[in-house]
Amino acid sequence: MQATLFPATDSSGRPWGLAATLGLSLAIWYTLELLQAAMGFGMERVLDSARLLDPAENTQALNFAIITCVTTVLCAALVVAAAGLRDCIEPRAYLALGAADGRVLLRWLLATVLVVAQTDAVLYLVKGELLPMQWVEIYRSVRSPVLFWFALVVATPIFEELLFRGFVFAGIRASPLGGFGAVVITALAWTLIHQEYDPLEFSIIFIIGLMLGIARLRTGSVLVTMAMHMLHNLISAGEIAWLAAAFE
Repeated sequence: MQATLFPATDSSGRPWGLAATLGLSLAIWYTLELLQAAMGFGMERVLDSARLLDPAENTQALNFAIITCVTTVLCAALVVAAAGLRDCIEPRAYLALGAADGRVLLRWLLATVLVVAQTDAVLYLVKGELLPMQWVEIYRSVRSPVLFWFALVVATPIFEELLFRGFVFAGIRASPLGGFGAVVITALAWTLIHQEYDPLEFSIIFIIGLMLGIARLRTGSVLVTMAMHMLHNLISAGEIAWLAAAFE
C-alpha cells in the first residue's frame, strides 16, 4: 500500500536540493508579498488618477483583483524561471505540467466536490457559516465581477499550484523526505499562508492541501491539482456571490 500511494521518484533528473528548493521558494513568496504590498500602497491613487473609480467607492475588491492578477502572473514566471535554472530537467517536466487521463481528472474533481461538501457541512454545523463573512463584504464592493472571479478562480490556483505542488513538491520528493514528506510539508506550508483564518478553517485548508498533494503524487500532474484548486475556488466564489445576494 505504501509503495502504491507514494511511488518512487523519477530518476531521469534531479530537482534542486532541499535547501535550495526551500530558499528559492521563500524568495519567490516574499517577492509576491513585497509586490502586493507595494501595489496596495498606491493602488487607490492610481485608479483614481486613471478615473477608473469614484473617489467615494469601496475599492477593496477591485484592488484585490488587480493586485492578485498582476503579482501572481509575475511570480508564476519566477517559479518557471527557478525550475529552468536547473539544467538537468525541462521546466515543464520539473513542474509536472503533463496532462493526465480524462477519467482520472474527473475522479479527482468529483473527490474535490465531495470534500468541499463535507468541509462546508462541518463549518456550518460548528460556526453557522459556510465561509468567513469578510469575503462577502469584499464581494459586495465588486465593480468588475469577471476580474474578481478570474483572480480568485484562475490566477491564484495557477500560481499556488506551480509553487507548492510543482516546485516545492519536486524538491522535497527528491530529498530523503520522499513522497510522504512532500505531501505533508506542502500541505502545511500552503495552510500557513492563509493567515486570516481561524483554527477550524486552518484544519480544513490542511485537509484540502493533503488531498491536492496526494493527487499530485498519484497522477504526476500539477494540471490536475490546478483543476481541483480552481474547482474548489469556483465553488467558494459561488458561495460568496450567493451569500452577498441573499443577505444584501
